[in-house]
Amino acid sequence: MQTISTKLDKETAKKFLQICNDEGKCQSEMLRGLIENICDYDDESESTQKIESSEIRNPTVTIIDV
Repeated sequence: MQTISTKLDKETAKKFLQICNDEGKCQSEMLRGLIENICDYDDESESTQKIESSEIRNPTVTIIDV
């Protein structure tokens, strides 16, 4: 396994922690899922079309509050 890390501003980190708590997941578990989704999407689209590199660098995450 490898570790990937990043720094976030306080407000973004606070929001992310709240989302993780609402989902009942730890931060690592949530990040792992997001990264795996991006990689799975890349694998699926590779056969039909390449993802724009800007989409990988700046993925859009939509959070729906129900």
